[in-house]
Amino acid sequence: MTPAVAVEALTVTLGAFRLGPLDLALAPGELLVILGPNGAGKSVTLEAIAGFHRPDAGRVLLGGRDVTRLPPERRHVGLVVQNFGLFPHLTVAQNVALARRPANSASAPPTGLPPPGDTAAWLDYFGVARLADRTPQDLSPGEKQRVALARTLAAAPALFLFDEPFSALDTPTRDQLCEELLAFLRALALPAIFVTHDCNDALRLADRIVVLRAGALVQNAAAAEVFRKPANSFVARFLGVENILDARMIGMSDGLAMLAVGDRTLRAATSGPAPGGAVRLAVRAEDVAIVPPSDNGPLAAGGNRLAGKITSVRPLGPLVTVAIDCGFLLTACLLAREARAMQIGVGGAIGARIAADAIHVMPD
Repeated sequence: MTPAVAVEALTVTLGAFRLGPLDLALAPGELLVILGPNGAGKSVTLEAIAGFHRPDAGRVLLGGRDVTRLPPERRHVGLVVQNFGLFPHLTVAQNVALARRPANSASAPPTGLPPPGDTAAWLDYFGVARLADRTPQDLSPGEKQRVALARTLAAAPALFLFDEPFSALDTPTRDQLCEELLAFLRALALPAIFVTHDCNDALRLADRIVVLRAGALVQNAAAAEVFRKPANSFVARFLGVENILDARMIGMSDGLAMLAVGDRTLRAATSGPAPGGAVRLAVRAEDVAIVPPSDNGPLAAGGNRLAGKITSVRPLGPLVTVAIDCGFLLTACLLAREARAMQIGVGGAIGARIAADAIHVMPD
């Protein structure tokens, strides 16, 4: 199957910043999220695919067509930027009417959508028909986002690019628009690339995630794999893994890696590096089960049992995070009602369980 997008050994230099070489591919109907901190090269990647930067080397292919040297208007790509990109002197209807389907486009517009060029139908589709005569300065951020989406999608592009599309929205509007856009893209099997630094957006949207750092690709994998098995401690920290522990590989026992963390030994379901090798462990807080300090029930195969004292308790709405000193600092997360039932408090003794397959071993 021909990829919807293929980026091959792409290199872009902008002043002192260098992106790449970058390789990635996006299948038809697949949603890709590019993650990374500020300055990682996320927007530059998106803009290079859209045609706003001429690469030093490499190629960009859309549907198997080499568009590396084509200008943006000939690539049949829709781009939604974080500041919406609406023309302030035009009305909502006039902004959406600017959408033009390229005359040389060979692909048919997706079924189930208003026809390209039908401004009124697209305004109605996104629920902004009543705003047709208003100008952008009279719109809320959520309304501006809907108008920007209507203008982009009305041109029926073959690929959608979104640069921080929800960054200017309040949480309720952000959640609603994110769900609507996801349903839209899924229902029509439309390929899209999202740029964000928000891990929650990435979890909600992505089939595949690319993580960038300082212009270099750090990890490219299915979304579940990136979140459960980060490539290194940089990715783990960026994705919000609460427990990143320095460890040393001791050896193998019953098919499990034996890992020294301080004066404790943990078992992990991994082959691990050679004995004596330094590694780092990633353990998500939700994978640390809190139990009474006297817990001596049976463990699942390869499970780990730890005991310690609570050093802090932090409420997070319906959740509570608990820091435990068990020879090393460990953070757990549990429901607030469970914490109340267990009378969790600073200074109290507590136990913790961690399954062997919840411990991910990374290079040091």
